[in-house]
Amino acid sequence: MTSPNTLTVALVGAGPTAVGVLERLASRAGGDDLVVHLVDPFPPGGGRVWRTAQSDLLWANSLARDVTVLPDDSVTVPGRVVPGATVAQWAADVGAQLPGEDGAQARRTTPGTFPSRRLVSGYLGWVLDRLAALPGVTVHRHRTRAVDLVEHGTAVEVQLADGGRLDVDTVVLAQGHLDRTRTDGEVELADAAAAAGLTHVPTAYTADLDLSVLRPGEDVLVRGAGLAFVDLVTLLTGGRGGRFRTDPDGRLVYLPSGQEPVLHVGSRRGTPYKAKLDYDWAGPPVPLRFFTPDELTARFGDRPLDLRADLAPVIARELGWAHATELFRAHPERVAMPWEEFAARYAAGEDPWAAAVLDPADRFDLAALDRPLAGARFATGEQLQEWVRGYVRADLARAADPAHSADQAVFTALLFCHGTIAGLVRAGRLTERSAREDVSGWWMNLFSHLASGPPSPRLAELLALCEAGVVRFTGADTVVTLEGDRWVARSASTDEVTTATALVEARVPAVDVARTTDPLLRALQARGTAAEQPGTGRLHVDAGYRLVDRHGRSAARVHAVGFWTSGAQVAAFARPRTNAPFFHQDDALAAALWALVPAQAAHAA
Repeated sequence: MTSPNTLTVALVGAGPTAVGVLERLASRAGGDDLVVHLVDPFPPGGGRVWRTAQSDLLWANSLARDVTVLPDDSVTVPGRVVPGATVAQWAADVGAQLPGEDGAQARRTTPGTFPSRRLVSGYLGWVLDRLAALPGVTVHRHRTRAVDLVEHGTAVEVQLADGGRLDVDTVVLAQGHLDRTRTDGEVELADAAAAAGLTHVPTAYTADLDLSVLRPGEDVLVRGAGLAFVDLVTLLTGGRGGRFRTDPDGRLVYLPSGQEPVLHVGSRRGTPYKAKLDYDWAGPPVPLRFFTPDELTARFGDRPLDLRADLAPVIARELGWAHATELFRAHPERVAMPWEEFAARYAAGEDPWAAAVLDPADRFDLAALDRPLAGARFATGEQLQEWVRGYVRADLARAADPAHSADQAVFTALLFCHGTIAGLVRAGRLTERSAREDVSGWWMNLFSHLASGPPSPRLAELLALCEAGVVRFTGADTVVTLEGDRWVARSASTDEVTTATALVEARVPAVDVARTTDPLLRALQARGTAAEQPGTGRLHVDAGYRLVDRHGRSAARVHAVGFWTSGAQVAAFARPRTNAPFFHQDDALAAALWALVPAQAAHAA
């Protein structure tokens, strides 16, 4: 170890989560020295998901102005050691000065651009370099994996795959996406497909898939219509030489290369996620009215809360409040009731939408937003395609129209609600079942559909691909079975049956730390030093993000953060001006790590 006032940390994983933790550690240093070892086989800063070695066709699904890992003055955490900057600000001030294609790409980037993941990697690398250059901060980069660690007394020994060893005060596991072995059901399905001479592409991070197994012109079923699906479509169309052209009338048209398969897409919802909103909005954001910790305590007391049974109605009410607040504020000509009357009736639990808002398109209906195809039935598959194309056209038009700025207020309210849920998870306020199933299940599915959909240009491309016959939708509640020598898809939307010779699981693998291939987590679980939170598939951590062993005991000096842990599901980036949960999680963790240093612990006391 170094001096008594030095904190030495190993961050296992060097992507945006680790960068966020490093920023908070540096901000809380208080003049003491900080030594950080970043351990990751992928480049530090970007890590695996945001690495530079991937296609420029793969984008972030947020605008450049909406991505940051640095706190601004909306964030209520102490200290800022690097001025807040978004990807857009970095691209204009720093990235544009870079040589070659990186600089050219940064110069093409505007605040309203959806940046490539490679460009975001450049931003993350710049933030990391700024943090590493701070006085008293030393960062060591290890391009290898951690394979084991052992706590002994007041230190942790970390074993590296390259034979190295680190002796540190504390460790934070922040690996990001974890690969896993296949489940018995997945193995059985793959074996059956192989025996039938069919192709099956299992769940995986899309950029790492071998898509060469999908032949030009082949009918391919795709399970999942979220962001993994968008990446898949991009790589199988533009990535295979297809081009898009804008006709004189402004219509986007796809020009096939002839190398594309035909993709038949099915999911529970039956439609793609809603497009990211594509216009400037000055706000102001609508503060939470019903879904705050104090309001929830007043309503439910201190009993454990069920996210679906107790909180889903409150969330729907909160989103409707945000929608109405912005509609009445920004578009008073479209309402037929004074705000004071509407607000009083709404707060009292009434439903004044029909009386107050004349155009149904201006009303808020969460159920209709969540399940656009609910109850719809089509005589033919072609009628279904026409409906989906109309749905996508309408979504794109609305996402580009500031006349519907109430959608922006709902978007921000979703972010605020996510912060409340993260706090409830940290505080242990949810029931065990709800924390296990609903946060990463129902809530994240709804949140992703409404607030984390594809860039609008990608959805416009998807529409052109649908019109070109390269992509077709199979409908809501699609079920895929293997029947003889074909994959078969049926849905609740039409009697038409779709068959194919290949199936792609266009979903990120479900979290299952018991099946992870990560050598460090495998070693810790084998010894019982780490364990799955029962029934969740997630690594068990306590409210302080410390590892919990198989006997329920918390580690003293080993922590873990990320969506694969049982802690709050916090995004790896923050949206500016929203006091994002990202910073609060990392700040609480940084405070706990610095408390391990005697001088800081004494000062805090």
